[in-house]
Amino acid sequence: MHQYLAIVKRLIRTAGWDKRLTFLMLLSSAAYNLATLLPPLATAGIIRMITEENYLGIFPYALLCAAFYAIYFLFMRLNYYSYMKIAEFYHISVQRQIFKHVDAHPDLLKKFPRGRIMDTFSDDIRWVVDAMNSIIEALIRLVQLIIIFIIFIHYDFLVAALAILIDLAYLTLLNINAREEAKRYANARRAEDLAISSFNELIEKRLKSASRSTTLEREKLEKSYTPWLREYRKRRRAITNRYSAMPIVPYAGKIILYLLLAQFVLGGKMTLDLLILLISYFELTITCTDKLQVHLLDLVNYGVRISRIERLIRG
Repeated sequence: MHQYLAIVKRLIRTAGWDKRLTFLMLLSSAAYNLATLLPPLATAGIIRMITEENYLGIFPYALLCAAFYAIYFLFMRLNYYSYMKIAEFYHISVQRQIFKHVDAHPDLLKKFPRGRIMDTFSDDIRWVVDAMNSIIEALIRLVQLIIIFIIFIHYDFLVAALAILIDLAYLTLLNINAREEAKRYANARRAEDLAISSFNELIEKRLKSASRSTTLEREKLEKSYTPWLREYRKRRRAITNRYSAMPIVPYAGKIILYLLLAQFVLGGKMTLDLLILLISYFELTITCTDKLQVHLLDLVNYGVRISRIERLIRG
């Protein structure tokens, strides 16, 4: 948690923030993400009408389900609008800062490779808005998980305890994997900086004269490839594990939960519509956990870019 808070502070210190636009993004993100909790209620109502053989009773729940999705997409559009406006704010304001700072401190051209400066000015800044978006989305996903677990506890404590244990185990594995992935990403970026610097030196040399690159210059470029390949492959291995191995945990838990709830239904302790509702919410916990971890991982990766911007502006 300390790592994520440090990135947030660095983001605000380096790029600033627009309180009005940030609040709009937070509000719209909360609205459209929390709206995903509503359709399962309508679905459970439809199942109850089916079990009661009340065909006409299905229509009010179907309309309610349509209304819930309309709310969801309405607030999602608002969220996209807020994203666009914040992206405009960060892109322009950070480029202005870099331009003014480099203009006022020409010695930075000796301190930092020109390729690195150009890469930061053109590429790194476009990820600043995604850092803010990841902060907000991760926060809302955490709130979603808390609300879902409160719903589970309201209906059945045993089911809630099982769901929480499964989710915590999954989140722990994802967190360990995310640290490895973030580490490899940062290392790969450093290797890329070497390649960019070497290529930039070659361009500058060709602009000054028609001479070709020397063996030493080509060797310098080649040396950047080995660490990049190593870190890239290790990062891809972590990504593969995240998507193809670790999901076994929540889906195995889902099967166990199905068996437990089915026993409750057959024993008359629970209705079929409630089983559908709780399973739907458990599936949402899997989605929320996945997205929470993805946003936190993305935040760490964006933190690398924010650090590059900060070092250039503060350098």
